[in-house]
Amino acid sequence: MELESALIEGGFRVLGPAASVKDALELLGGECPDAAVLDFNLGREKVTPVALQLKSLGVPFVLASASSAAELARYAVLENIANLGKPTDLMRLVAAVRALHA
Repeated sequence: MELESALIEGGFRVLGPAASVKDALELLGGECPDAAVLDFNLGREKVTPVALQLKSLGVPFVLASASSAAELARYAVLENIANLGKPTDLMRLVAAVRALHA
């Protein structure tokens, strides 16, 4: 909710949040965003199917995850994707999303 509020205050319209991979993919099926913020873990699932869908749609994204760089590096779809960490600096998040959208 904190990330959502920061993005809205930053001037973005937020489609989520999504609590599962299924929910996130359903959101993407309804509307294609200009950019996305993903957490690596959605419940007990990894967000990689969502990341693959975003890449196939040409939608840039960043991660806001507590997962280690070593764990993220195991997934090719996340290569070269910025991870803002968790807890996430909200000003940095807004700036990162704004840079994706530019």
